[in-house]
Amino acid sequence: MDLTMWLWIALAILVVGLIIAGIGVGMFVKGMKEPMKKIKGSANNLKERVDKLNLEASSLTHTTTELQEEIAVKSEKVSVLTDAIKGTKNSLIDLNASVRSVTDKIVYRAEHDRENVRQVKKITSTTEDILHLPENLQTLNPDASNENYDTLYFGKVR
Repeated sequence: MDLTMWLWIALAILVVGLIIAGIGVGMFVKGMKEPMKKIKGSANNLKERVDKLNLEASSLTHTTTELQEEIAVKSEKVSVLTDAIKGTKNSLIDLNASVRSVTDKIVYRAEHDRENVRQVKKITSTTEDILHLPENLQTLNPDASNENYDTLYFGKVR
């Protein structure tokens, strides 16, 4: 056999090998279509999940921002209220001191004003006289019965 024949045989083997390789590649690609579809479906599912997670994360970020703003507003209100309470406490302390000062002045004037002391003694004496009026009237009219206190006897007042 000469060399050309060997070349033709080699070429035929090469062509048969390429045909077999082509068929193998074709079967490999055909066999990979189903797993590739599944992989593509899984990738789409993962993409949807990631999109949902991103949406939820942005929603949570928005809610967090709103809560931070609300906390800041409420914190400011609490600060204003705390300052107001401190101011009220100081005002009450000042009011108490003012009332104490005025009361001390009134007590001092009442105790050291001679006219006021005289009026208090006069009112006290008059009050005692009014409280003891039934007994005094009884001594003025000894003939009256001891059991009749419903009517007072004035007798001759003048």
